[in-house]
Amino acid sequence: MKLTSRWIVWFVLVAMYAAVIGGLFYYNMFRFVFDQKLQNEMIEMVRNKANILVSDLASSPRSHAQFSEVDIMKSWKQNDERIRSLIYWNDNLTIRWHEDTRFFMMSHTDYNNEVVLDTNAIYLARKKAIPQMVMFDDGNYYDMAIPLKAQDVVAGVVQVVVSREGVKSLIRQAMVRYAIGAFIMILLIGVVLYLFLLLKVIRPLETLRDSVDAVSLNHLELNYDSRSDEIGEVATSVSALLAKIKEEIKGMENVEIMSLEKEQKWWKTILAVTVPRGSRALVIDENNNILYTNFELNISKKGPVHLLDIFDGRQQSIIQVVGEALENPTKVLRGNVVNKNVNCVVKAVQLPDDAGKNRAILVLEPEKTL
Repeated sequence: MKLTSRWIVWFVLVAMYAAVIGGLFYYNMFRFVFDQKLQNEMIEMVRNKANILVSDLASSPRSHAQFSEVDIMKSWKQNDERIRSLIYWNDNLTIRWHEDTRFFMMSHTDYNNEVVLDTNAIYLARKKAIPQMVMFDDGNYYDMAIPLKAQDVVAGVVQVVVSREGVKSLIRQAMVRYAIGAFIMILLIGVVLYLFLLLKVIRPLETLRDSVDAVSLNHLELNYDSRSDEIGEVATSVSALLAKIKEEIKGMENVEIMSLEKEQKWWKTILAVTVPRGSRALVIDENNNILYTNFELNISKKGPVHLLDIFDGRQQSIIQVVGEALENPTKVLRGNVVNKNVNCVVKAVQLPDDAGKNRAILVLEPEKTL
């Protein structure tokens, strides 16, 4: 997998992880904010009428609601569609007002036995003298019990069951906006980071790759613009390596040249002793290139001189003798050839392999006339 593909995979995974974690955080934050807003609205609704309610409670404690209280309760129920039910309690937890008149003045215990309250919020609000909010029905409703105080004493309690559908709708809308915003943000960040990766990493690496591919034995140099980053350091290291290789090759070439010069001196001495005067001798390698002769070659050619540069293709006997000698090492093979209008006997022998160097000696001796 290439670097770009890996980067995309990792970026998507990290972005998804961050989006999920962020989604959980924002979901809980939205839930807290909107639930708190709902609770505060219900508490504020009761507090706005608290003076009237507390005054009526003080004037007629532990009785049914007065006309002003009834009007307040009905207005709350009618004007706020979020309120599913509403109960107005006296300080002794008898029902002061209820939508169903048959529950008037019924005790908390009797009412709970007959209807079954959803939570114990009313009991906690009277006991602790602070508003109590208890969620029930899988988070669809709040049971809110808001105490009414007269001189720090609970004179009555307003119990409101409020739907959370509006809150859940707001949370859904907020989460949709969050998802859209997160997607756009991730997309923008991804594009910016990818452009950075493309321009600062991928493209320079591709250029470095092309420069390395262009390196050859004939051109051991890296054609790459200098950079001050890590890629530039890699390019510098590659250039240094190529320079070392170039020096090594140059040294090997010098050693090869010196070795060849020594070998030529060695052949000069050997052939001077072993080849009769007037005979011509040639030393050739495995490619039939001439390494040494005991006579001067009048051939102007750059690079190695091949055997066929001296003997043309029509002199098949030379080619045949050399070929047979290559196939039969250490065996002296003979043939006839005409060299400069002189009939000659050609002798060829393939010397034993010496450290990977295959050498053959070719000797042309003029035929003796009777």
